[in-house]
Amino acid sequence: MYTFNVSRLVKDCGGVTEVAKATGKSRTQPYRWVKTNSITTEILAKIVFANPNINLNSYLEEMRNEPRSSKVA
Repeated sequence: MYTFNVSRLVKDCGGVTEVAKATGKSRTQPYRWVKTNSITTEILAKIVFANPNINLNSYLEEMRNEPRSSKVA
């Protein structure tokens, strides 16, 4: 099974401030995506539109046996 590495995507796209600007969200929102390792396809589309050379396949990684954090800020 695979998981999508949101943290690396945000980092590669210029960090939380740049991703927040590209998506029209507050600067705290990308921190939530990273913490939960979850992101909607609508937001993903905005990030790809702002970074057209990004290859989303490179952010797919084999899932480790660590469960997703249920603790949300």
